[in-house]
Amino acid sequence: MTASAGRPDQGSRGTALYVYGIVRAGDDLGGLETATEGVGAGAPIELMSDGELAAIVGEVPLADFGQEVVMERIRDPAWLEEKVRAHEAVLEAVLPRAPLVPFRFGTVFTDEEQVRRMLREHDQLRTTLDELEGTFELGVKGFLEPDWVAVTPAPGEDEPASAGTSYLRRKQRDLRVAEARVESKLSLGAESHDVLAAAARDAVANPLQRPEATGRSGDMFLNGAYLVDAARESEFHKAFADLERRYAELATFELTGPWPPYNFVEAEGGL
Repeated sequence: MTASAGRPDQGSRGTALYVYGIVRAGDDLGGLETATEGVGAGAPIELMSDGELAAIVGEVPLADFGQEVVMERIRDPAWLEEKVRAHEAVLEAVLPRAPLVPFRFGTVFTDEEQVRRMLREHDQLRTTLDELEGTFELGVKGFLEPDWVAVTPAPGEDEPASAGTSYLRRKQRDLRVAEARVESKLSLGAESHDVLAAAARDAVANPLQRPEATGRSGDMFLNGAYLVDAARESEFHKAFADLERRYAELATFELTGPWPPYNFVEAEGGL
């Protein structure tokens, strides 16, 4: 969660303004108010403009998003999942309508003046929004198959041997297997990222996640984010499908999105 510099601290009474992201003030987001409910159940989604920028906002109760209570609230998995989904639903409703600079979940300001001040302080985002026109983010994760082994037996490894020798051979083979998997992760990750990046406007290789975070038994070798031009979407999907075919026995690839371009905007001032 990203806490804004303007996070309210009035306790749990009253309301504040939750900011989902920034768009250009002149963009037509007709129908946004009815497209999704947002994190503040029953509160309309609105645009708050200052100059050439507009913030996508919705009123929220401080009983949920006040400084003193929000850290407790996010420890409730059911509440957190519901609110994060609502946050994403608003951004996904905006994405096909206009270029968007998304804010991270949990960015709240005390009042309208703080929102407008934030817009004035980030007026350079007008250029960013122009650059994002006609794009969206796609995510690709790659996992080595859990039982894949790219190691051939060493000379004499399969010959009869004593228990002690057999144990030593197994340990040596386990070491070679581990080294081979590390090398495969590095080479396959780099190649896959390069192939996909060539079909995108921009690309980011995010840190790899451990199996306990991914829920997958196979080692992750790719955790990429790609800023894709809508006009080149088919080219990107073709590159992804070619990777799947080429490494079908070795790896599994997962494609997600389209997402708001989280990985391609500056994370400052609560963005």
